[in-house]
Amino acid sequence: MRAAGSIALTCDAGAGRTRLRAIRCEGLSRSSRAFAVPSGAIRLVLSTLGPGVLAGDRFTVTGDVAERASLIACGQMATPVFAGTSPSQTDAGWQIADGATLLVAGEPLLLEPDSTHAAGATFAVLGSGTAIVVDTFGLRGSARLSMRTRATLDGKLVYRDAYDISGDLAGAFGTVTLIAADAGARAAFLERAHAVSANFATAVRAGCGETAAAAVVRLHGARVWDVRAAALAIAGATLP
Repeated sequence: MRAAGSIALTCDAGAGRTRLRAIRCEGLSRSSRAFAVPSGAIRLVLSTLGPGVLAGDRFTVTGDVAERASLIACGQMATPVFAGTSPSQTDAGWQIADGATLLVAGEPLLLEPDSTHAAGATFAVLGSGTAIVVDTFGLRGSARLSMRTRATLDGKLVYRDAYDISGDLAGAFGTVTLIAADAGARAAFLERAHAVSANFATAVRAGCGETAAAAVVRLHGARVWDVRAAALAIAGATLP
């Protein structure tokens, strides 16, 4: 595995607004400046240089969202994942403090025929912190995709997901996950998911589930942009 790029960032809050305290990008990974959002949050556009993710590449993102801070981390463009002799990998690790909010909504990964990709993410949430994560993938033929997600709340494991796709399954797949102790927030999230699913019923199929501190929606459709639009609507995200 080749370390192709990494991003490490920290943000905090003061006077009702979130500030990007520090960020470091290495290799092929890049970030925009912090854009202010009317709610007091900041939005970062994360990206990679080059034609896409090559076989053997490993990209990592780590982030620390401090108390009362609010961060939206999104992608710049859909990214092809190319085939080769070794799998590629993306890993993310996030710390979300009490009262903080995190929305991660990267652009779709587009897996080329015969490619193999593993995506992993961990979320450590404290107190009333919340995290919403949007993952979307497009398969352009026979490919292998593995997703592993793990979340803790106040140090206790509350969510673990393993998701594997292999074979000639051209189409698009998505997952929207909410990590939150607030049962009302999870109920509102699932209610919105059912409403969005009804609106996208002709293009996207959806299934929902819930644990003690997490709610998840799985999506499948023929077109990746239909799946992404449904996923963002379920997340309650409005991105440019």
